[in-house]
Amino acid sequence: MWIIHQTVLSIHIFLAIIWVGGILFVGWGIYPAIQSLSIPNQRQFLFVLMKKTHLWLTLAGSGVVLTGILLGTVLGPVRTWNTLWSTTYGNIWLTALVVGLFTLAWGIFVGYKQTMQMLNNDTIWKIAEKGYKTPLERAMFMTALLEGVEVIGFFTLLTLMMML
Repeated sequence: MWIIHQTVLSIHIFLAIIWVGGILFVGWGIYPAIQSLSIPNQRQFLFVLMKKTHLWLTLAGSGVVLTGILLGTVLGPVRTWNTLWSTTYGNIWLTALVVGLFTLAWGIFVGYKQTMQMLNNDTIWKIAEKGYKTPLERAMFMTALLEGVEVIGFFTLLTLMMML
């Protein structure tokens, strides 16, 4: 049982690195780097990047949640409702589950949707090409704010995992 637990834990950590690292790299690595590209190239690059990475990051996040459920229940101490509600571990685990599901859902249904709407808004991109970048910069800022919810979720999850 110990080997199975360690294997699932390793998969959990590996998928978490992909999920969190992928999102943070796009936001804090790629986004600043593309500022040196022309406006049309920025749009094209971001569009392709989002289309190619969204599914993989969603699958990684889903895998983190599923392996977390296994680690807390089948391979962990949460075997009864009483354990879930009346122990510190159960409370932290349940909180992490809710935060993880919320963070994953936010990325899928809010962050990605907002990003794709911004990328598909021809008006802001065309006027940015002509030198008026304020609407595009506002749209990018709003997208970054919405994606920041995921980052808060990640840091909350990390804090909760350190408490277990």
